[in-house]
Amino acid sequence: MFRLFVRLAVAGGVAMLPVAAASQTAPARAGDDLLGLWGANPHIGPAIGGDLLLERRGATWSVRVGGVEAEATAQGDSVVLALPGQQGTLMLWTARAVPEAFWLQPAGINQPYATPVRLLPAGGNVWRGTATPVPERFPLYLMIAREADGTLRGTFRNPEVNWPGRTPRYIVRRSENTVEFVHPGTGAVQYTQPYDSAARRITFDFGVPIVLEPRTVEQAPGFVTRAPMLPPYRYRVPATLNDGWRTSAAARVGMNEAALQEVVRGLVAVDPLSESEPRVHSLVVARRGALVLDEYFRGYGASDLHDLRSASKTMTSILAGAAMQQGARLDGRAFGAASAVGRDGMTLAHLLSHSTGLACNDDDEASPGNEDTMQSQRAQPDWYAFFMALPALTAPGATYSYCSAGVNMAGGMVARATARWLLRLFEQHFAGPMQLGAYGMNLMPTGQAYAGGGMRMTSRDLLKFGQLYLNEGVWRGVPLVPRAWVRASTAEVIARSDGSTDGLGWHRHVLTVGSRRLSTYEASGNGGQFLVVVPQLQLAVVVTAGNYGQYNVWRSIREQLLPAVMATVHPPAP
Repeated sequence: MFRLFVRLAVAGGVAMLPVAAASQTAPARAGDDLLGLWGANPHIGPAIGGDLLLERRGATWSVRVGGVEAEATAQGDSVVLALPGQQGTLMLWTARAVPEAFWLQPAGINQPYATPVRLLPAGGNVWRGTATPVPERFPLYLMIAREADGTLRGTFRNPEVNWPGRTPRYIVRRSENTVEFVHPGTGAVQYTQPYDSAARRITFDFGVPIVLEPRTVEQAPGFVTRAPMLPPYRYRVPATLNDGWRTSAAARVGMNEAALQEVVRGLVAVDPLSESEPRVHSLVVARRGALVLDEYFRGYGASDLHDLRSASKTMTSILAGAAMQQGARLDGRAFGAASAVGRDGMTLAHLLSHSTGLACNDDDEASPGNEDTMQSQRAQPDWYAFFMALPALTAPGATYSYCSAGVNMAGGMVARATARWLLRLFEQHFAGPMQLGAYGMNLMPTGQAYAGGGMRMTSRDLLKFGQLYLNEGVWRGVPLVPRAWVRASTAEVIARSDGSTDGLGWHRHVLTVGSRRLSTYEASGNGGQFLVVVPQLQLAVVVTAGNYGQYNVWRSIREQLLPAVMATVHPPAP
C-alpha cells in the first residue's frame, strides 16, 4: 500500500488517491519533488480546420480553410481539392445544387479520417461550411507516490488510448536531469525521460513533445471521474440539444431515478488508480424512444467524437441495411465464379458473422489475416485484395473466427452495390433524417472507408441507432433500414466459444437481472465501447470507456454495469 492517502470527497463516493503531502517535520528524501499528480492535455492537431469557403468559377473550384488555399478542375461530377503540404483534402461531388463535401485529414497520431462538411449557399457560386477534423489529443497523467519501503511508484493514465495500459505501475528513479521508469517485473528501464527540476517538468516524446507538469485533481479532468469539489451527483433530465432526441425524466418512462442516480454515483466513485474497474467516459440511456440519461466523465462531453473501435463493425451491418432499403442486392455471393478457389459460396452473411472460413483471426497474432498484420504491412495497400488472397481453412459458415478484414470486405460489398463511397451513403441516408452531428470514418491507404472498426461518433448519435433498431428500422416516421434486415441481422446466426451467439454484425447475449433473463444484442469494441439494445425493456444504452487492451476489465461493463442500468426499469406488474 502507499505510505500516505487522502480521502477525497468525490461526488457519490470516496476515491483514494496518493498525494505528495508529507509531514512538515519529516526529513526530505530524494525524489520528494516527484511526488503527486502530473499531467498534460495538449491539442496536437490537426493544424487545419474551421471555417471553409468554397467557390466555383467555370470548371475551376477553389477552397480556403485555415489560411490555406487550393484549387482544382472538376473531373466529371467530382472534385479533389488538396491543400499544399498534405495538410488536408476537400472531396466534392457537384451534381446537386449544394455540393456534397467531405474533409480528409492526413494521418497524424490517429489514422487518416474523413468527416462531413455541410455546405450552405453564400451567394452566386459560393458556399460556406466548417471543416471539423477528428481532434488529435493525447492527455497524459502520472501519479507518483512512495511505498512503505521508500520506493517511488508511478501510475500512468491516458484516457484517449490507455497508454501504457498493460503495466499497472512502474518503479520511478530520479537522477539530476532524468526520470527513469523501471518495469517492476523485469527490472528493465523502459523509459528515461528528461526532467527539469527547477521548472518541474517531465518531458515525453510521442512524435510530439508531451510535457508533464504538477497538477491538482481539479486541474486533471481526464484523471478523476468527476471534479472532487462538486456536490454528490444527483439525477438530472438530459439537456435538449435539438439533435432529434426527445428527452424525458426517467420516472415518466417507467424507470427508477434514485436507482439510476446510484448507478452514476458508483461510476463516479471508481478509484482512478484501480486496475480492476472500468474507466467509463459516458453513459447514455434511452427508453420508450426518449433520452433519459446523458452523463460524461473523465473530461469527455456530449460533443466529443469517441473512438468506437469494433463497435463500428455494427455500422457496416446497418449500412448494408441502408443499401437494401435503397434497393441494392446484397444477398448473393460476395465473389463471382471466376474468383480464387475457396471463395465461391461466400456471402455477405458470412462476412458479417465472422464465418468466412479464411485464415483470418484477430485473436491469433500468427494468423495471416490478423487486423494488425493487415494494417501494418505495406506490400498490399488494397485491403480488399489482402483479404481476398487469404487461404481458406474451412467452408464458409462452418466455423467462427473473429475477422475485422472480413467485415471490412462487407463494407466493400456495400460500396460496390450502391456505387458510392461509404461516407456518402452514410451521410445521405442517415445524417439528415437522424439529425446526426459530426462523425468520422477512418480510411484505408486507398482512400476507401475502413469498415472494420474505428469510426468516431458522439454517444448521443450512437444511441440513435439502438433506437432505430428498437423501432424496427424507422426513425421519427422515416424507414431507414428494412424491418426484415433488422430482424435477420439481430437473430442468432452462429455460436461463439464463450456461450454467446452472433447475428450479422451484432453480438447477442442473455443477461440476468434479478429473477429475469433478458436477451440483448450489442455493438461492442475494445476498451469498453457498447451500444446495447434490450427489446424486452424497450431500452437502449451506450457506454464508452478507456480500458483499451484490458478485456477482463471492460467486459465487466456488460456483466455488471449494464444489468445495473437494466434493473432501474420497473418490472411489469404481475
